[in-house]
Amino acid sequence: LSVGDVPPGIRNIICLMQHGTCRLFFCRSGEKKSEICSDPWNRCCIPHSEEERKYRPEMDGGSGT
Repeated sequence: LSVGDVPPGIRNIICLMQHGTCRLFFCRSGEKKSEICSDPWNRCCIPHSEEERKYRPEMDGGSGT
């Protein structure tokens, strides 16, 4: 997919879907720098707790059926 095919703002939406926040240049402590947002100066910052939840879905408390 070339950059021209991506609708404007889609990167921001992807970031939000990952429970991330678009920040200018730097992420806060406790956040992981992810993809760029729609503004090339902005980075998607994802809280480490969200990262851990993604990699350990069994910790969600769901019954192991």
